[in-house]
Amino acid sequence: MGYTAVHADWGRLDASVDDLGCGQSWADVHRVKGLELACPDCRGRVFARISPHRARHFYHQVRPRDCALANESPEHHLLKLELATAARAAGFRAELEVGNEARTWRADVLVFDRRDRPFMALEAQVALITPQDARMRTDRYAADGGAVGWVVGGEEAGGGGGASLAGGAPPEPGGGLAVGPGVG
Repeated sequence: MGYTAVHADWGRLDASVDDLGCGQSWADVHRVKGLELACPDCRGRVFARISPHRARHFYHQVRPRDCALANESPEHHLLKLELATAARAAGFRAELEVGNEARTWRADVLVFDRRDRPFMALEAQVALITPQDARMRTDRYAADGGAVGWVVGGEEAGGGGGASLAGGAPPEPGGGLAVGPGVG
């Protein structure tokens, strides 16, 4: 399950916004026979559907083992949606599951500043991650001049069942990055 898909003519689709981020409606993609949509991660074919909890999303007919989006947990997907919703409610443009052109990183949520420039990646972390992996992923964003905020939720990830936030501005050249449990 993912919130994004790619269409050959419309470009990137985001199921979490009314116009899908491309000026189309959900009726243009949901239960439309012959419509070709692709997963932005693995490029496999995806289809639009609505979950029993009324969440619009895209799914693979057959889940590929090597697709990061298809293999994320439901908790991870819901936390990403909450982060995007909160950023939008604060007046920012936020896009789900956005990667850079080189495909060296993919933000769970990419937040844009008032001038519509990428401002901060928000990472939803519900699975355990080592400090080394968190640093490596943070460094990838910093290499592109981006900041990252880590939102840790759930007991498995060290969030104690709640959510906590760690991160902030990109590290200064030569500066260190502290990876820790965030604020409860």
